Amino acid sequence: MCPLPNTPRSTSDSTTPGETGSVAAAFARKDYYQELIGKANTVPIVKIFKHYSVHLDAQNRKTTCPLKSHSGGRERTPSFWYYPETNTFHCFGCHKGPSCCDFVAEMDRCTKVQAAHKILQLFGSDVDEDNIFDPEDMEERLEIMMDFSNTVREFYQTYSTEEAGVYVEAACKKFDTLNSRKKPHNNEALQRIVEQLKEYISLYKP
Repeated sequence: MCPLPNTPRSTSDSTTPGETGSVAAAFARKDYYQELIGKANTVPIVKIFKHYSVHLDAQNRKTTCPLKSHSGGRERTPSFWYYPETNTFHCFGCHKGPSCCDFVAEMDRCTKVQAAHKILQLFGSDVDEDNIFDPEDMEERLEIMMDFSNTVREFYQTYSTEEAGVYVEAACKKFDTLNSRKKPHNNEALQRIVEQLKEYISLYKP
C-alpha cells in the first residue's frame, strides 16, 4: 500500500484528544461519526464543488487543484480530476481525495467529522440513504487511486515528451470510460479498473 501524505493537521474522523468514557461509549461514538461521514459522502460532490467555486461536471472533469495545500493554491497544470460515476475526486499532484468529506476537510482545514457536519447542514436533503459508503472503505479507495496516481507520476518521470503526455491523457480518459461501464461501487471493482489502466500505461512505446 502507498503511504498516505502527511499534513499539518488531522482530517481524520476522530474527536478531540483526551476524551474519556467507557469502551462501549467510545465504540458507539465512533459508529455515530462513521455513519455521519458516510451520509455526507453520498451528497453529489459537484454541489460541494460549486459551493467552493470549483466548476466541474460530467463534461468538464479536470481543473487546476483548488486545495491551498497544493503549491500554495497556485497550481498551473490541471491535475484535479472529478469522477461522476463514483462521486469522488483525486488530485494527481498532491494525492488528495477521494470523498466529499475529504474535500471539505482540506478546503476548510478541519476534521472529517466537522466537514461532514457542514455538508449535512448545507446539503442534508441531498443525502442518498441507499448508497452510504463506509469511511474505512473510502480510505482503501484512496490508496487504490494513489496507486494509479503513482503510476502516472512515474510515467511522467520516465517520459517527458508531448506525445507521452497525450498518451497519459488518453489513459485517464480510458479510466473514465471503464469507470462508466463497470459502475464500481466497491473497491474490488475499482482495483480491477486501476490494474487495467496500469497495464495500458505499461504498453507505451516511444
